[in-house]
Amino acid sequence: MKNNQENENLKEIEEWLEKVRFRKKFFGGVDEQDVWTKISELNKMYESALRDERVRYDTLLEHYRKTEIEKQDREEDLS
Repeated sequence: MKNNQENENLKEIEEWLEKVRFRKKFFGGVDEQDVWTKISELNKMYESALRDERVRYDTLLEHYRKTEIEKQDREEDLS
């Protein structure tokens, strides 16, 4: 199950990929510097998505740890 932030990040990347156009050179295809600039932009978007996902997972792990500690404490109280 994907969260809203992940969906937004992936949608943003998808839209960017659909719209991206490379500057053409008169001879030789596309401008290499422009390609590297676009790759850098895409990399930044993926890094942002990865950062958001790491925060989400860290939050879930912390919640799980707290839940397990509380569960163990209740079990000890019952013993």
